[in-house]
Amino acid sequence: EAMGSPRSCSLLFKTKDSVISDFALKDMQILNNSGVWTDKNNGYTFGYYIVLGWEILCAFAAFVIMIIKCRLSYRKKYLPFLYAAFALIIVGIFMYQVYKINYSPVKTEIALEKTVSNSVSTSAFVVRDETPIKANVTGTLVPLVEDGKRVANGDDVAVVFDSENAARNYNELKKVKEDIAYYSSLQNKVGVQTNDVETLDNRIYSACDDLVSAINTGEVDNYSEKESTLRDAITSRQLSTGTVIDPTQKLSELNTRLNELQKNEGGYTKIQANNPGYYISTVDGYENAVSYTGVLNLTTDKIDALIDGSTLPNADNSSYMGKLVDAFNWYILCVIDYKDAASLKVGGKITVEFTGTTAEPLSADVVKINDAADGRTSIILKCNLMNKKYAVLRKNPVKLIFNTYTGYQVNNKAVREINGQKGVYVLNGNIVKFKKINIVYSDSEYSICSVPDGESGYLKQYDEIIVEGTDLYDGKILD
Repeated sequence: EAMGSPRSCSLLFKTKDSVISDFALKDMQILNNSGVWTDKNNGYTFGYYIVLGWEILCAFAAFVIMIIKCRLSYRKKYLPFLYAAFALIIVGIFMYQVYKINYSPVKTEIALEKTVSNSVSTSAFVVRDETPIKANVTGTLVPLVEDGKRVANGDDVAVVFDSENAARNYNELKKVKEDIAYYSSLQNKVGVQTNDVETLDNRIYSACDDLVSAINTGEVDNYSEKESTLRDAITSRQLSTGTVIDPTQKLSELNTRLNELQKNEGGYTKIQANNPGYYISTVDGYENAVSYTGVLNLTTDKIDALIDGSTLPNADNSSYMGKLVDAFNWYILCVIDYKDAASLKVGGKITVEFTGTTAEPLSADVVKINDAADGRTSIILKCNLMNKKYAVLRKNPVKLIFNTYTGYQVNNKAVREINGQKGVYVLNGNIVKFKKINIVYSDSEYSICSVPDGESGYLKQYDEIIVEGTDLYDGKILD
């Protein structure tokens, strides 16, 4: 149902059982990458001068035509030239002021904080301590447990149906039961009102932000949960502000549908965990491609074969109904240039980003660096985080981040060295000041500079750094 609000941006969400329309939101940047044209870099200045020049040309042409067509006596024909000279003086003064305003003897950039990283992109192969769950049954598998969740020995982890229709019937039956529980809970909330509408609005904005974020990042698995949270937040506000909601009719429809589904409910076979571990509902054939206990003995050639596809997966997975991961630790195998590996050491840390997925970056331990061969070497990383996003990783492109640096970005053209101290000239009003810098990272164009703790006289955020200028020195006053 539509809900009035002073907020300005409208969204439309359509779900299986409800439509949330014309819901106004404030301060939501749904189009995160929308372009806004500005002239903060004076990019349009040249166009202004073209227009001004065209106006002057037109005025001059009009003046010439006026002289030609002038009906004044011969003796007074000098007057237009006198007026023209006076006009040219005015235009000259104006142009000089424009030049003086726009002219600067130096070119500057603002010091802003930036984070950069030293990284390399490559491909990875994931090794876990996996045990496939064998079952003497075939059909459509419906997981009862989320991928990456820890289960105990004997827990029900999935059910197998004879047909896809029976599986769809089971999933719908489960959803209908959840909806009945939800609408039944509304009966207990009817008549409850509050004056704290702002808190309820904030809940709605937060839930809507989460839902939009899940859609933008492709987190399809979280969509239903986020949608339910938003629906609950909107319903709570409607009830709290006096909106009458009678769930009786909806409950009647749901109970009717529940009876129909229960009549058509087919039989299924339960799949149980035969030992404790993290449950994963899918198998890819690589479960036994690498011995978990022998992963540290893998050479660069063998790791290369796993990554590039030379090692083929097991083709027959029909008897497997998911798998269990026993050990907490799992490994990431990569092959990189030996020059990049030179900055690593066994026992150190490295950040891994799984590009092309929604998995969060994680910190991994470097447990082995193999000898270089043909300019390349392999590294083995260990980590122990597990969730449904990490559980499905196997062969993925990754970005390995060796180091991260945060500081103020400085153009290398601005860097000077005076008495052995590196620094930059900054513009304070019209006075040139020299400020020290501490470079922590540098490339061909820019440097990242930090401020040592307890030190003074160093570059600060928003300082106006002089990038181009001549005859600069500390204390110089610019005209």
